[in-house]
Amino acid sequence: MIMPFEAENNKEGPMRGNRVLTKITRYKTEGKKRSTALGYRKRIRYALLALTRTVILCATPEQVDAAAALAQLISAQGMTNNNYLLFLTLLETNNPFVIDVLVGSRNPFLLFAPIKPNWFLLRETFRVLAKYTGNELSEKALLALMGVVQNAYKTSKDGYKIYPLTMSDVYSIGKHIDKGRDQLEARNRLLLDILLDIYSIAIDSEDKSTVRVGIKANDIRMAYFDHTKKMVDSLPDVLLVQEPARAPTGPRSFLWSERPAVVTQAEQAKQAKQAKQAKGPSRPAQRRSTNKKPTRRRR
Repeated sequence: MIMPFEAENNKEGPMRGNRVLTKITRYKTEGKKRSTALGYRKRIRYALLALTRTVILCATPEQVDAAAALAQLISAQGMTNNNYLLFLTLLETNNPFVIDVLVGSRNPFLLFAPIKPNWFLLRETFRVLAKYTGNELSEKALLALMGVVQNAYKTSKDGYKIYPLTMSDVYSIGKHIDKGRDQLEARNRLLLDILLDIYSIAIDSEDKSTVRVGIKANDIRMAYFDHTKKMVDSLPDVLLVQEPARAPTGPRSFLWSERPAVVTQAEQAKQAKQAKQAKGPSRPAQRRSTNKKPTRRRR
């Protein structure tokens, strides 16, 4: 800070010191204006939003650590109507380390079960499904997203009233089927069952576009079961392009999903006692004989 008496020694003369003093005085009084205070709050919110957007990229180990920390906090809160979109945002990172922390011990297929399907949730779900190729989306992320779809379109037409399915949405589901795997494999079985649900509900609709969506869902299923057909016969070939397998970016500090638990001294003593009992009664040590033969001295 330039003091008034230092302005004379400034190379630019006293006008430089006056400008600095004026700037400092103006900065101190700006916060007193309501509009200026709101402007600073907006800047803070924008900076935090920009930081969060950088974190969820998971492009560096530091970002993975930060995203895993956020996932740990959000997972501990549990899913509610206020934070379920944060769960979806972290699933979109497609980083297995972050998703493992987010899902925890829950069944990923039932992750969104507490939330009633709505238009925005379904639209974002199909957007994420369309974003990744068939072999690119991680297993837990795919199961969680499929849980949202099945919850909306399983047994009634309410899902179509909330979010009418399009051909593109059905393609986004079908491209994740792997014809090289068995139909009883968990991933394929789930996708095939959802396509069957979509067909069963849509075929009875009075809307022609909905009926076409249902017929396309069944065509994709038949392309999987028919050995004379390929998936490209019912899906655009551009959607079946497979990305080369790439290892996900890992954390730098430690694996959040394998964080060691804190063990107290009492628990350590209990574990040692249980281990001792598991080994059975210990045998008494055999005493060594102390009767030694006298050694002859050489003359």
